[in-house]
Amino acid sequence: MQEAVNVSLGNLLSYPFVRAAVVKNTLAIRGAPYNFVKGTFEKRGKDPVR
Repeated sequence: MQEAVNVSLGNLLSYPFVRAAVVKNTLAIRGAPYNFVKGTFEKRGKDPVR
C-alpha cells in the first residue's frame, strides 16, 4: 500500500509544472495511504515532498 503512494507521488513529480511548483515551494505534495479495513488514513510523515 505504501509503495502505491510512493509511485503516485513520483508520477505527480513527473509533470514539469508540478515539479517546478514544488521546487519553488509554491506547492507541497503529501501521501497518505487509506486503510480500507480500518477506514483510516495512515500518515506518511510530517514533511511534504520537496
